[in-house]
Amino acid sequence: MKIILLTILTLFGFYYRSFSQDSPPSTDIWLLQLKTNTANSLIVSNYKKITDNPGYDNQPFFVPSLNSILYVSDKNSTQTDIYQFDLATGISKRVLKTEYYKEYSPMISYDGKFISCINIEPDGTSQRFWQFPFSAGIGKPLFPDITDVGYYCWLDEELVSLIRIGKPENTNLSISIANISTDVVQKIDDQVGRCIQKARNRDIMYYVKKYDSIDWKIRVYDFERNVYKGEIQLPVGQEDFTVGPNDVIWLSSNGKIIEASLQNPQWKTVFDFSTTPFKNFYRLVYSPEFNILAIVSYDGKKP
Repeated sequence: MKIILLTILTLFGFYYRSFSQDSPPSTDIWLLQLKTNTANSLIVSNYKKITDNPGYDNQPFFVPSLNSILYVSDKNSTQTDIYQFDLATGISKRVLKTEYYKEYSPMISYDGKFISCINIEPDGTSQRFWQFPFSAGIGKPLFPDITDVGYYCWLDEELVSLIRIGKPENTNLSISIANISTDVVQKIDDQVGRCIQKARNRDIMYYVKKYDSIDWKIRVYDFERNVYKGEIQLPVGQEDFTVGPNDVIWLSSNGKIIEASLQNPQWKTVFDFSTTPFKNFYRLVYSPEFNILAIVSYDGKKP
């Protein structure tokens, strides 16, 4: 499919990380509206920045049942909490705040009843995987004995993939699949990256394998059958991706979005945002309907 960028003046209304650190980077969230034109080309018809905070606004997650996005913000403080942005009204409100804990990586459980997240505890090093009732109430840690969760991704109603940062921190990330019903945790791989995604309609998981400092690949793993389907070579230094229609990978790369797949592993440019206000971006995520793309821009050095 041919991709072009359509610039217009009217704005439409409507995996940072969990590694412990004192000063999260300055980031913002933008929403890009996608549509197909008469030539069957995908275009960005509108874009808008939805956060206006000089600090940390990051980790967007679409909640289609509520027509909204969950995200993390520090709102000019040292505490990160979870907010909800309403796509219809353009209004944000805080939906989860815990005393002395910092929340990261909000998602919704498969049944839609819980917000899941990573909580960094007051000691600054313990990072547990929590869930809270979406309608308010007392939360609880899932797998309370695991204290080094950096990122995660829901695979189905019971399975969740966990990226663990290890001790000492940040030296060798590993990935496991954990069952919330049985508490069984199975390590899958080590020397991995921070980004992990699930295919929309298949039991397939995508994650970054780092063989050395420059040889990084997206590994395609069938978690139901416990087999690898293949790998896609990544450009040097790039690892932030999302999974789109037909399991095509979209990757942020130096102000551009490039795409590849197992069937077509050669990366090609689909969007060039180098002249836009959000030209420095890294995280990106599709809406479930593939009609909105959320991206995270940053100031200064790439997080």
